[in-house]
Amino acid sequence: MTTLLVIFGISLILSLILSPLIGRLGTRFGAVDIPSSRKVHTKPIPRTGGLAIFIAFMLTLLISTFFMTKVSDLLILDRQNIFIFVGAAICFATGLVDDFHRLKPGIKLLFQAVSASVAFSGGLRIDQFVIMGTIIGFGFSSYFITILWFILFINAVNLVDGLDGLATGVVFFTSAVMVVLAVMGQNFLSALLFSALGGAVLGFLRYNFNPATIFLGDGGSYFLGYAVAGISIMGSVKSQVGAALLIPLLALGIPLFDTILSPLRRFV
Repeated sequence: MTTLLVIFGISLILSLILSPLIGRLGTRFGAVDIPSSRKVHTKPIPRTGGLAIFIAFMLTLLISTFFMTKVSDLLILDRQNIFIFVGAAICFATGLVDDFHRLKPGIKLLFQAVSASVAFSGGLRIDQFVIMGTIIGFGFSSYFITILWFILFINAVNLVDGLDGLATGVVFFTSAVMVVLAVMGQNFLSALLFSALGGAVLGFLRYNFNPATIFLGDGGSYFLGYAVAGISIMGSVKSQVGAALLIPLLALGIPLFDTILSPLRRFV
């Protein structure tokens, strides 16, 4: 438990330091949200906050490898973890590019699917659902269910990122709950990852509360959605598959539901 608290603290401090620096960088290079009649802010706000969260998260994990504790030793560069991090980088980079140069929706969806496919190729997949002793296997459809899971979370966090501190606040409380559940289930790798994610998000929240001085941006919302989706699958083992997957679904229930209905409403 001490290791998790230290990791949370390191990530929090890094995020607190990096967020304003990254904000100034975003302003310098023109990645800003311009005020309009539909927006509350009255001056351009940098939308590069996701870069601060991403760097704080990854740097914390790198630092944790030097702890040499039973928990930190679980973080090894095996095939699954490498593919997860590569997928995260692809997903984050897609959103970050969109923050600087607007991409077409189809392009963004394509790269979201690519990032999820990379994670799936590394072994991160939903191949069955277990709840109350009942096992439901997905077989060949596991790929499509896993891709849909990632895309739903990525776009749900992006969709809810409309009010200052809302998306990051939801992700922080989701991470906190998942840390507790992971510790209770003896899944300390997931607890470590959610601790680092929660610390990075909380540090960023210091600058994202109303009135915000920096926005999450698509890079940040894409990465947070990918991270919650991916780490949740890592935490779903054996009989806990159902419960571990239901928690983030409940936490992001409204935006997930809206993500599903929005394209249907537009089509109609």
